Amino acid sequence: MNEYPAAREAPDLVPARYADWREEGPATRVKLPDGRPAWLVTRYDDVRNVLRNATLSSDTSAPACPRFGSAVEVPPLNTTLIALDGPAHTRLRRMLGPEFSIASVARLTPVVDRIVEESLDRLTAGRHTADAPADLVEGFALPVASRLICHILGLTYEAHATFERSTHVLSAGTSTAQQKLDAGATIVGLVTELVAQRLREPTDADLTGRLTGRYVATGELTEQEAVHNLTLLLGAGHHTSANMTSLSALSFMLHPSLARRFRDEPEVRPNLVEELLRHHTIVQLGLSRVAGTDIALGDTVIREGEGIVLSLQGANGDPRHFTGPGTLDPDRAEARYHLAFGFGPHTCIGQNVARVTIRSALSGLVQRLPGMRLAVPLEQLSFNDALDFHGLRRLPVHW
Repeated sequence: MNEYPAAREAPDLVPARYADWREEGPATRVKLPDGRPAWLVTRYDDVRNVLRNATLSSDTSAPACPRFGSAVEVPPLNTTLIALDGPAHTRLRRMLGPEFSIASVARLTPVVDRIVEESLDRLTAGRHTADAPADLVEGFALPVASRLICHILGLTYEAHATFERSTHVLSAGTSTAQQKLDAGATIVGLVTELVAQRLREPTDADLTGRLTGRYVATGELTEQEAVHNLTLLLGAGHHTSANMTSLSALSFMLHPSLARRFRDEPEVRPNLVEELLRHHTIVQLGLSRVAGTDIALGDTVIREGEGIVLSLQGANGDPRHFTGPGTLDPDRAEARYHLAFGFGPHTCIGQNVARVTIRSALSGLVQRLPGMRLAVPLEQLSFNDALDFHGLRRLPVHW
């Protein structure tokens, strides 16, 4: 049986094994790290169609749900929006969704731009020599993402080191179960204090204040539910954007023509961001689900109650849907139809914030640091060991 996940032949590239699995059939039997079997779906149309199946379950505590030891399996994150189905999921989505609408994010855009500019000011003012290159991860991508999620939630930025460290432990493949529980408890503690403060001192100035005032104070949402779901937003909200920003910056340095077009042709920026999201697809392991009814994919039938892994990386690299998927094409007409944020009821709730953050961060980089280049050979770059999201540990650069 195929071992899953597949290893990357090069740390910056999607495993080539996905192409083999796509050609083998619409669903492939794989063995997960814990030894259990699951169905792996890698073709674009099949991934999309399965994700729209209303009977599909996202409950990571279900016995058949594929497990990798990822953050969403760790209590209490396994009881949040991301792991709920049906009315329970819809209820929370209704409360949180308006905070991440296109209109809400448009109002947030000036804040994002200001954070990017201030972060670039700090980066360029720092010590930067031939022997001491700047680190674009620690010096820019992570501060931008962390400062923004702090602003959204109403958390002071002084807490960033704590939740950044804890999020890494939660998503790392090398962390023990106890280390993950401890890291989760640390982030929950930060958010618990914040929610309690907003209940004592109501405000509409941030998401936490609005959520507690409109739903917790009225009894529609328990304090514990608010804490756990805000913890999810805190962890995922900075980690993903930071990883995408640094990986996209790396792509610009490897393909300078992309950086020039991003700088000189503002009209290409939205589509190129979509193409970067498709190309990198940082959700490494795919989405774990349980079939709520028999699902037919061609001649293959996934039986009710069986575990499924839906590979977003496989789908976004499917040549049946994307011509020359291994190429970064800023003019790709179908780029916006990628599945990097998932699809269906559980589509990433923060996708609009992610788009704005990545676009603003990259715009700032190409305008302020047009000569940015790698300070080390590509093969010396350090990629992280995160189970959940692909990314860089460090990105040494000169300009």
